[in-house]
Amino acid sequence: SPVGTTTTTTTTTTASTSTSTDSSNKTKTKTLPLHKYILAPMVGASELPFRLLCRKYGAQAAYTPMISSARFSLPDEAEYRAQEFQTTASDRPLVAHFSANNASEMVKSAKYVEDHCDAIDLNLGCPQRVAYVGHYGSYLLDDSDRPLVLSIVRSTCAAVSIPVFVKIRLLSTLPETIKLVKQLKEAGASLVAIHARYRASFERTGPGARDGAAMLDQVRDVKKAFPDFTIVSNGNIITYEDVKNNLEFTKADGVMSAEGILDNPALYVESLEGVSEETIERVKDKTNLALEYIELVRRYPATIRTVVFHTRRMLRDLLNRFQLMQDCIACETLDEVESIVNRVRKYCSDPDSFTYDAEKAKKAKEDLARKKEEEGKRKRYEERMKRKAKRENK
Repeated sequence: SPVGTTTTTTTTTTASTSTSTDSSNKTKTKTLPLHKYILAPMVGASELPFRLLCRKYGAQAAYTPMISSARFSLPDEAEYRAQEFQTTASDRPLVAHFSANNASEMVKSAKYVEDHCDAIDLNLGCPQRVAYVGHYGSYLLDDSDRPLVLSIVRSTCAAVSIPVFVKIRLLSTLPETIKLVKQLKEAGASLVAIHARYRASFERTGPGARDGAAMLDQVRDVKKAFPDFTIVSNGNIITYEDVKNNLEFTKADGVMSAEGILDNPALYVESLEGVSEETIERVKDKTNLALEYIELVRRYPATIRTVVFHTRRMLRDLLNRFQLMQDCIACETLDEVESIVNRVRKYCSDPDSFTYDAEKAKKAKEDLARKKEEEGKRKRYEERMKRKAKRENK
């Protein structure tokens, strides 16, 4: 089997349709899954149990973590496919999210998962240095790579019966971004998600750096240019109020959250029809969400590194308040993580049971200083390598 925990799939409720006009696609009409409230693709973080938790609380669609089409497409990589693409009947609508810089590899990968998801997505947004080295993600947004990108989209659209999406970043100017979206649409893409920040440079400085507010005004202007084409807005979402404001301001067809939903998997809970006040109040206690996630991991295993990551994000403030962050990071089993969460619950319900540990605080401060020192060494090493490369004209 090309996938992990796939079981019999259920019929997916759909929201709209998209018609491809590219001649190689023979004018197919493809049905889009619901896409107003979306869990974004995240490496090591939008895995199956987290997707299911977010779906329970309002995420209509979810993306897999980024999968390498170069590896996923290889015939002898069945183990990698089973590891990287895991799903189950309730995990729908699902978007399979691939990095690619080769049309054939993308097509083969899409064909492996076509019957187990609702759309295929091409990553043109990844800003990480590994994407620079591998020449994929946002580093394919130069004009010189446009023919390659469009060939990947055309070939994939022609090869599968489900919609093809593309996730991009902003280009240097609004007209350039609008031109890119137009080209992707004409190549057959059914939806474009826009992370409203500029593509990153290898140095991770300047307008492509991760910090700073997303430029939602540019998403708004792109949507104005394509009123009948599906645009999803990504950026500046921490609370449900942000979700509503983003949709109202950009007029996008949907919103996608990564950072906000990592902190609060129930980000979209208020969008659920008929949701009770009791549910809304219950999920305000993040320990409830963390324990629900742990139970999902017992059914659909994830790496302990991933479990610790999600627990740290959901309970960051509480773990720091009760001096349990380092204990959480040191966990090696699911039971140990659950024990930490239950300690947080106990301290929350009975604050007097928590005793501040000055020695532990001192050690945590020293660990943080050591970490900053190591980061400084790494940055200085990278700077030396850049200067060396310039001297050698590389």
